Amino acid sequence: MPSKVFISYSHKDEKFKDELVEHISGLVRNGDIVEWHDRKIIPASDWSAEISSHLLDSDLILFLVSSSFLSSDYCIDIEASKAIEMHDAGQAQLIPIIVRSTDWSSSPIAKFQGLPKDAKPVDTWGNLDEAWLNVVSGIRKHIEEFVPKANRSQAFISSDKGGLVVSPCINEWIEDTEITLTHRNVKKVKLSDVYVVPDVELLNENNKELKSFGSAEDVINDCSRIVISGDEQQGKTSLLKYYYKSLLIGSKIPLIINGEEVKDSSVLSLIAKELARQYEGITLDNYLETPGKVVIIDNLDKVHLNKKFRDKFILELCDIFDKCIFTVQSSFSLLIDEIPALDDFDKIDILVFGNKKREELIRNWISLGVIETITEEELYSKCDELKDAINSVVKKNIVPPKPIYILMLLQMFEANSKLSLELSSHGHCYQQLIYQAFSNAKIHDNEYDKYLNVLTELAWKIFINEGGLNSQQLRVFFDEYCDLYLDIEQEVVMPKLVKHSILCHKGLSIDFKYPYIYYFFVGKKISEAYSEYEEVQLKVDYLLDNMHREDCANILIFVTHHTKETWVINKIQDVLSNLFSEHLSATLDRRQLAFMDDFMRQIPELIIEQREIQRERDEYNEKLDKHEGTSDEEFQDESPDLLANINKTFKGMEVAGQIIRNRHASLRRDSLTLLAESGINAGLRFLKYFIVISDASKKEIVKVISSHLEENPELSNSQVEKFAENAYLHLTYGVINAVVRKISTSVGSKEAIQIYRMIEDREPSPALHLLKLSIELYFFKKIDIDSIESCMTKLSDNTVCVRIVKELVVRHIYMFPVNFKDKQKLSSLLNISVRGQSQIEMKRKRIS
Repeated sequence: MPSKVFISYSHKDEKFKDELVEHISGLVRNGDIVEWHDRKIIPASDWSAEISSHLLDSDLILFLVSSSFLSSDYCIDIEASKAIEMHDAGQAQLIPIIVRSTDWSSSPIAKFQGLPKDAKPVDTWGNLDEAWLNVVSGIRKHIEEFVPKANRSQAFISSDKGGLVVSPCINEWIEDTEITLTHRNVKKVKLSDVYVVPDVELLNENNKELKSFGSAEDVINDCSRIVISGDEQQGKTSLLKYYYKSLLIGSKIPLIINGEEVKDSSVLSLIAKELARQYEGITLDNYLETPGKVVIIDNLDKVHLNKKFRDKFILELCDIFDKCIFTVQSSFSLLIDEIPALDDFDKIDILVFGNKKREELIRNWISLGVIETITEEELYSKCDELKDAINSVVKKNIVPPKPIYILMLLQMFEANSKLSLELSSHGHCYQQLIYQAFSNAKIHDNEYDKYLNVLTELAWKIFINEGGLNSQQLRVFFDEYCDLYLDIEQEVVMPKLVKHSILCHKGLSIDFKYPYIYYFFVGKKISEAYSEYEEVQLKVDYLLDNMHREDCANILIFVTHHTKETWVINKIQDVLSNLFSEHLSATLDRRQLAFMDDFMRQIPELIIEQREIQRERDEYNEKLDKHEGTSDEEFQDESPDLLANINKTFKGMEVAGQIIRNRHASLRRDSLTLLAESGINAGLRFLKYFIVISDASKKEIVKVISSHLEENPELSNSQVEKFAENAYLHLTYGVINAVVRKISTSVGSKEAIQIYRMIEDREPSPALHLLKLSIELYFFKKIDIDSIESCMTKLSDNTVCVRIVKELVVRHIYMFPVNFKDKQKLSSLLNISVRGQSQIEMKRKRIS
């Protein structure tokens, strides 16, 4: 097995690090070593945790010593301190490599034999190759002679009483993902390979309505008494594993206790038992005298103690431990205020994963086994492909965006990567999640059909009832069910479905726990009964009339999963065809947009600025999270006709696109074409309506804007009028640009790209040229110079559309890697200057 080499250096000495890596490349190639340094950290990862993890796992620790290194608090106080502990314990060898002249005689690492020979600084050698040859020879000697005393899998920490070792069972627990994950690039997926620290919200005790948001990573440093609440499978235990490991790295001595195993309030005996299980080399008396004690209780709500002794248990823990971290179920968090022993605790809620956290988890998954070789282009392209697929499944909380569900979906995509694309359709994903829930509920395979049928009929009953069923309605449902089908026992079926989160209690009613299960089974009932029952047909008409609502739209998508018949697609096309049918589709030709020509000439030219891709992506995801966190869908039910039609247009486009992406392999070409045209034309008819109504209302809009600008005494009347008109035109341009992007991202599909190209060729217009280009950029995640050049040629006399093309391309450059040569071509083709191009490329290479 190759020795693991950890390289620590000051970034001011980066050239020495690069020279060292070059000279030890032969050892790497021969399989003698595997080297690691901080430039291998994936952008936006938790760099501190990455460094600590690789340091603890290393056999050989190389410090590139200089005045810059010695003046770095992190290098000396954190890395050197831990490295010296590991060296003294025989776990690793620490070798200082003196790269620049400096006085290191009084430093903590002065006692170690340095390289090159006689610790002569590398930069003072007449021949640098000779200096590095001497260094490599010393490294090779250490590799041949050194054998670590402790197994690398055992984390070492220190205490005032000497060294102790974490037991193998705890090391195994820390890395256990708790669900079986397989990946083609690694033998076993460890938790640390994929873990992403969640965000949390902290309740302000002085004002119960105020909450602050932040990373769970900060909580452990800022709080000493913590109660963390979260729904089941939301990642509470995984967060505790992360805390446990972080505390070990910080030389603390945590104890993890499972609340379900607490059956009496004898705290000391419990500590003694867990100490013996979790550590080797420390007694209870020594432990109690050691500073930095932390107790972690998973599932405090499940301790087997009454109220009086539970409070006594908690208070005694607080007396003994410097830090207490407890987790509880979200439902139990409502009772925390009734537990006096928890009055001084900070109350923390774990949040589900937003766009930023989902992307980080997906990047970790993609990088498994190839973290050192994967290119930025491959990483971000694959990341967005998986993110689009996962977001369409978890969007709007249909499936809660918990880490476990995202990992399960990634596992599905991984398993089906070489199979038919139809297997990874969204309906299949939901079906697999349901089967997983059945498996968790210990439902035998031969009973799947029975439970599927019960849930199908129950979902339909709840749909007809427009809400969950109370106990009386539930009894009636089972009586009626047993009249139609073979008898089933309500007392057996219901507890099992509730316990394993398929159904749940909502107040006094029984309902489905998650929307995706409910939508899935309502869609299943409709697909099976549509041709036979008028009641079902009338409900389909209701769904189509209310397609602007999230629930109705999603039920229709599930219907298309359950049936291959074309009636539902035909009905969706009819709805789309009738939206804004009094208008023709917008073409966005020069004549249609002539009123904006003067305004477009005044807009400053675009510049491709120096921006880091990961930072741009993070900011974009944060904006999405903020938007999703503030969006309010409660007004869907009572929308006025116009607003309902606008919402129905956008939602209808999404439904059409979802069907195309799910069924592209099984729908006939003519059906795909009609569906794509219906979605695109509905969006373009709305855009035509907007342009017409905006032009007709121009005077009124400008007047309203002017009334606000007139409050500024520094503006003359002519300036107010000019600013107001520009604001109106800027708004109009923004809507046109946004609608073009919305149509392309909603209706588009990578697999069906030939359909959109055919539609463009059949009815060429500036709008369709833009849509085809936007679909290519969004779904293929790469620049096609020829396609962009062709589009620019077709739009050369259309200033508005040319500007939209430029913005589409610049946005892509900020979100995905584009090589220097292609940027130069784009700069010339689009007449956009590139600011600081060489600096951008050099910086990105360093980051990579």
